[in-house]
Amino acid sequence: MHAYRGILREARAFFDENTRDFITSYTRKEFRKNLYDKKTARAQRKIKGARTTLHLLERANAHKFKDVISVLEYGYGRKGPRKVEMLQATAKIRPRERVFGNLREVAKYRPAFYAIAERQFGVKKLTVSEEPLKSKHPLNVAKMQDRHWEHIRHRTVPPIDQSTMDLIEERARTGSVTNILLKSKDISADDAEMLQMWEQRWVKKPNKSQVIRYYRALLDINMAVMDVSVEMVPNKGKYWKAMPRRNVLDASGAVKPDLIPKKAFTFRTSSLAGKKSPSSANGIDVLNLPPSSV
Repeated sequence: MHAYRGILREARAFFDENTRDFITSYTRKEFRKNLYDKKTARAQRKIKGARTTLHLLERANAHKFKDVISVLEYGYGRKGPRKVEMLQATAKIRPRERVFGNLREVAKYRPAFYAIAERQFGVKKLTVSEEPLKSKHPLNVAKMQDRHWEHIRHRTVPPIDQSTMDLIEERARTGSVTNILLKSKDISADDAEMLQMWEQRWVKKPNKSQVIRYYRALLDINMAVMDVSVEMVPNKGKYWKAMPRRNVLDASGAVKPDLIPKKAFTFRTSSLAGKKSPSSANGIDVLNLPPSSV
């Protein structure tokens, strides 16, 4: 109970409202789930993990750089339970999924996951090299490839949505942290004033230069927006020698091949990624101008 209340207290004091809301809701859910656990060893592990989380939040609220970044990673799905939920939503990967269909055809069965992993690791690191293997037998190569995909699945970081990227970029430019509800039109003026007073009293906000450092460091941790588009491509492999299904002629008289829809995945990263300190480039970012125009 002491660790549970301490986590809620420290979570309410954290300056990022997205992370604050996630830690609060997840802690309450886990506490209700494990409240009546009768297995002593498992309960002790949960208590130990709760104390570790409490100490991490205490250091983050003291504005220790590495601990603040670690807490922000949990809040924005770079690791932890939110990462699993985001990966399931974007790439259709379940938390304990061990089979993608045929693991050697991940690009076919899980194209979104393959595109995310390809963007993060590169094409060469997605396939196991046969040279260091003692046995070059196809079954052994297939087994090692399956094991490699399990390793890739745990290391793959899901993309984020455009609104979250805009929020992080705004704070990385200006260094000001304002609750999202204060900007909402649905909240009344009295509620906004009360919420602002609550933040000034309880939330431990760092100064603007620290906020810029935190969010620019967060942008460097595989923060990308994934866009999905559909394009028509020739239907290869379904028919013998990739022959067209029907002899349909286009305007020039050539045979038009049979086309099928295919999803294309593109990724966009922030222009602020890689800028460690708010130097003279910060003035350019505040004006929202490209460096070449200054």
